[in-house]
Amino acid sequence: MHNTWEQRKLSEITTCFDNLRVPVTTSDRVSGKTPYYGANGIQDYVSGNTHSGEFVLIAEDGANDLNDYPVQYVNGEIWVNNHAHVIAGFKEKLDNKFLSYALKTVKMTTFIVGSGRSKLNLKALLEIPISMPNYNEQCFVGKFIDKIDTNITLHQ
Repeated sequence: MHNTWEQRKLSEITTCFDNLRVPVTTSDRVSGKTPYYGANGIQDYVSGNTHSGEFVLIAEDGANDLNDYPVQYVNGEIWVNNHAHVIAGFKEKLDNKFLSYALKTVKMTTFIVGSGRSKLNLKALLEIPISMPNYNEQCFVGKFIDKIDTNITLHQ
């Protein structure tokens, strides 16, 4: 069995779906069941969606904690504004749950540009390297960490 991990830049193993994002001001939002995501997670629930499927959201600007950088695994119908990047791993190549946990270990301040309001622009995001085992191991690791997270949540 071949168990080596390889390092890849996000540009080599993910697709970006930022082009589908649509910001909507609070007053223009139509209330509904779809989570409305910004840089730091769910901000509201709206009608309609911008994305449907399995994705990883990463704060673009306005992150409320640069040391515990906002990265979120999502699955289903969502609405994403222009403050969060939307990416997904290549099918059968990069598991999105694994990707979300891998990104949580990255020191994002290394990739943030600009003074004032910190921004993780798309060019910098796509340069981020992650270490990854083969696809089956990624799925196993993603599910395993997910179980641990669920147990932690249940015991809090």
